[in-house]
Amino acid sequence: MQRRVNRRVLVIEDDNDTRRLITESLRSAGLDAVAAVDAAQALRTALARKPAAVVLDIGLPDFDGTQFVARWRERRPDASEVPIVIVSGRADRREIASLLGATYVCGKPFEVDELVGEVERAVLH
Repeated sequence: MQRRVNRRVLVIEDDNDTRRLITESLRSAGLDAVAAVDAAQALRTALARKPAAVVLDIGLPDFDGTQFVARWRERRPDASEVPIVIVSGRADRREIASLLGATYVCGKPFEVDELVGEVERAVLH
């Protein structure tokens, strides 16, 4: 019996248009994209839904992406195995990605096809 691959991707982005673009693009690629508008919602979703990958904006309205990752990993140690793709306009995004062990970093604006390809690679790793 073949094991089903988890294709769930949690998209954490506070900008409505960007979140919608990423989520719809991932769904069009056959991934199960679920979205969160802030870190608190993302934490609840990540704990309940166990994503195969996370697309993370660092600058969130309630607490930043690094705090989300720390809290998630504190509550679910196996979360450190989940690939993280950073999407951020912050100048220090590469340093933050390195600290988090992110698999890919892209700035804003970004190429949708490139982002989707990187997320697909992360999910199927």
